[in-house]
Amino acid sequence: MIEKVAYILGAGFSAPLGLPVMSNFLIKSKDLYFSDTEKYKHFRSVFDAINELSVSKNYYSADLFNIEEILSIIEMGTFLEGKRLKKVFIQYISDVIDFYTPEMKPYSSKELPSNWVDFIFGQRGLQKDFGCFTANLIGTEYKEKRKNDYGRIVRTFHVNKIASRTTQYAVITLNYDLVLENYCKYINDNYQTKGEIKFNPQEYPADWAIPPLAKLHGSLDTGLIVPPTWAKGNNSKITPIWKHAYQILKEANHLRFIGYSLPIADSYIKFLLKSAVVKTEHLKSIDVICLDKDDSVKKRFDDFFEFDYYRLVLPIT
Repeated sequence: MIEKVAYILGAGFSAPLGLPVMSNFLIKSKDLYFSDTEKYKHFRSVFDAINELSVSKNYYSADLFNIEEILSIIEMGTFLEGKRLKKVFIQYISDVIDFYTPEMKPYSSKELPSNWVDFIFGQRGLQKDFGCFTANLIGTEYKEKRKNDYGRIVRTFHVNKIASRTTQYAVITLNYDLVLENYCKYINDNYQTKGEIKFNPQEYPADWAIPPLAKLHGSLDTGLIVPPTWAKGNNSKITPIWKHAYQILKEANHLRFIGYSLPIADSYIKFLLKSAVVKTEHLKSIDVICLDKDDSVKKRFDDFFEFDYYRLVLPIT
């Protein structure tokens, strides 16, 4: 029997690479703006709109440093007026995410060293760690081949999909970034492969041989960006992706949450999980790994899950 493991990734998954989360998005965007005020001059109208919201603090508690709360307040007004969130806000989100997504850096020398396995993804540290995680999801193996070319040893490096695995993976992510896709591109660009190494964001392969990828809020490479607001689900273009995620959750034997804190505002995620589990025939485990500064994350997950095989791991910071 093939085990099917679905990863649900939140902003905390990409945060170690330097990408912003909701709580520091505004601050990081201002750093970016002041680094080049001409290039990012369209940020100014976003900041002006945020400043106008300060009047709300005279009457209600509001965290105007949290981009989700900021855009939710703005979008509520535009929604009730029969309008959509202005394109400048979408561009603002896209620009910030794109800038802070780290570039994949290859190995500094022309030829990989004898311990080349340590440098498959160019660098050690986080770049390697995220690369190994991605490679495991896809199911790839790496081999060096040597050929004697008239006395000169020619080395080539090959990447193949593992022919048969007892575990297959899928990813549901709430992030716009291209971290996983960039690792696939790096593999395809730097190694000899049989077929393209990739995730499948469009179709749903029943065997998960090409890992399904459902990006619930859209993605930078498609131009579909659903702002992180109360009205996340009110977008017909995102519906096929949600159906994709629903299918993944229905068939998963194991759910693994990484860097997702189950915020109170994300009630729609809870309903997606509850709806899918009704059709799930063999869910065996639920694991959660997430930072938790004040035990609020633990409380939210503990209150939400009744499953006996649910485990929560809180990394030491």
